[in-house]
Amino acid sequence: MTCGLALLTLATIASIGCSQTEPARTESNPPDRVEVSLVDRAEFDAVLARLTGKVVLVDCWATWCGPCVEQLPHAAELTRLHPDTDFAVVTLNFDDPDDAELVRKVLGDSGAEAAGVTNLQSKQGGSSESMDAFEIASGALPHYKLFDRQGKLRRTFELDPTAKQQFTPADIDAAVAKLLAE
Repeated sequence: MTCGLALLTLATIASIGCSQTEPARTESNPPDRVEVSLVDRAEFDAVLARLTGKVVLVDCWATWCGPCVEQLPHAAELTRLHPDTDFAVVTLNFDDPDDAELVRKVLGDSGAEAAGVTNLQSKQGGSSESMDAFEIASGALPHYKLFDRQGKLRRTFELDPTAKQQFTPADIDAAVAKLLAE
């Protein structure tokens, strides 16, 4: 019974967050315009350390996650809304590293080659080891982490299958604005 409940919970989380549909592709943004660095947790932490002094939003996503692809342009748009502030966006992709071209394509289509956006991809793809390493306890995407100027994690936005309402882009905007005002 407990095992069945756990499987049902995992299925619910997966269905709320991600689907295995592929994003629409256009030829407007060639994949070679977008730089993506493969990282493990230590390398990710080093990127965050270099961004100390800025408010940092980390957008954890995958190409096979429909809501992730749909929300990805929002993260890039935030850098355009806060161009003269101490704000940065890091995208952290959880596709298999062999799918780097598709990842670059989706990033290009979403505007994530913009100034202020650092694009990373987990060396371990979307494995459970990767989710553990990057502290995504639910294992569900999309997932966001918001760090203050000192590099301290201040807020996490993640799917909660028991919640009456999930987080929205407006919730992320408000949290970013609050940290920028500090």
